[in-house]
Amino acid sequence: MTLLPQVRSQLHEAAGRRASSRTRRLGPFGRGGQRRGWHRTPLISLAVGLSLAGAAFASGVIQFGSPAPKSPVGLFTAPTTGDGALTPGSVRMLPVSTPDPAGGAPWGIREFSTSRGLGCIEVARLAGGKLVALGQDNAFGNDGRFHELSVASGGAGFGDWCSALDRYDRLYINQTWGEQPASAWLSRCYAPGSPPGGHMRNEPPCPVGDERNLYFGLLGPDAESVTYVLGGQRHTLATSGPEGAYLIVTRSTPGQLLTGVGAGGVVPVDGPITEIHYRDGATCHLTSRSWIGGAYACTPSMQVPVGYVAPQALSYTHAQVETPLQVKLIRTRNERYELRLTFKSRVALTNAQSGYNFIWYVPGALHENHGGYRTESDIAAGQTVSTTTCPLPPGDIHGTVSLYEPNEVFKSKTEVVYAFKYEKVGVLVAGFSVHIPGAPSRINPEAQREHSPFASCSVRVLRPHS
Repeated sequence: MTLLPQVRSQLHEAAGRRASSRTRRLGPFGRGGQRRGWHRTPLISLAVGLSLAGAAFASGVIQFGSPAPKSPVGLFTAPTTGDGALTPGSVRMLPVSTPDPAGGAPWGIREFSTSRGLGCIEVARLAGGKLVALGQDNAFGNDGRFHELSVASGGAGFGDWCSALDRYDRLYINQTWGEQPASAWLSRCYAPGSPPGGHMRNEPPCPVGDERNLYFGLLGPDAESVTYVLGGQRHTLATSGPEGAYLIVTRSTPGQLLTGVGAGGVVPVDGPITEIHYRDGATCHLTSRSWIGGAYACTPSMQVPVGYVAPQALSYTHAQVETPLQVKLIRTRNERYELRLTFKSRVALTNAQSGYNFIWYVPGALHENHGGYRTESDIAAGQTVSTTTCPLPPGDIHGTVSLYEPNEVFKSKTEVVYAFKYEKVGVLVAGFSVHIPGAPSRINPEAQREHSPFASCSVRVLRPHS
């Protein structure tokens, strides 16, 4: 890997201009010098190269190419569905600048909010106070230029990382993303060692040296620093700003995708971070069970995210949301039965991480024992909410409807176990039990691919009443 891969073409051009106007030659920076190593180059050339690279950054020789295109998934364009639309004037760069292991442009973070109560962050390379992607790793034709990233373009990884803002509009979020090309753009090459099917057909491999692991997040104003271990060495990194921001960038290793790098949680998980230090002197020690969250997140146990206060509008009780549920058996043309579940919402839900979760338990399944459907749009108070299951096997079906809320806090380990074992999600709205007519079947319902009994066959789009 060259010293500064993302500025290679600009340095070549600058060297060419100097060579034509001066008698001094720049060795490896001339257009004919394409060697990857420095072992045959005089040390003076390295010094000149570093000087030229620094001058290029300082003088603006490093050129910006065309802005990056918008993400194909349509980020932040729908005000009342999904993540919502970008809140005007909310985008700001955070005081984070993390060196890349190979040098060149550092990595940074920006934060913004959406119309559906989310705070989001995007991570990419940093140049001129802006988030950029680099023309390398088969991105942007390998033009070696910076390409500015808009919010709609996204950043590294999935493009954006979001969670519900708390009562004081603060964002708490932790993410891990592995095998990210150093370009900081959506992958245009695949990681060495990726299993079959782990990348697009005809995608070229990335050099191992161009693969990165990103560990980043916002821990809130109470967090002071994090401790992480790399290569057996402990490091302490102070968090940045009132957001408690942190960003660690390391090289990836071949075949790493098989270990499942790419996760998030109420505390940093699946990464090198071992401790979170807070301003009151408390320390959260992370363990192999921290991914469970709740009372398992920290040792000793503490309520996390530390400092998070749920929005007033999202702190509903069972008494506030309980409502009658209509359950109707629908006979299909194939002499099978579906269930239509309908109720009227007593409260308004406008946060992207709140909504209603329908769960029904399917008899005869060997492994997966329940199906489900979750709303993903704004819901008005008094609005009718419904879903229809796909055809169900004969037998007794029971289930629940619950209101899920962001960052539900489990204060004891008993609550955590209950939630995982019984699929408790949020606040109970209603429950039901119904018998599906017919003779018991010996066919495992999990084997049914088309119109699976674990899925909703409803195509109704939920919209607030005008």
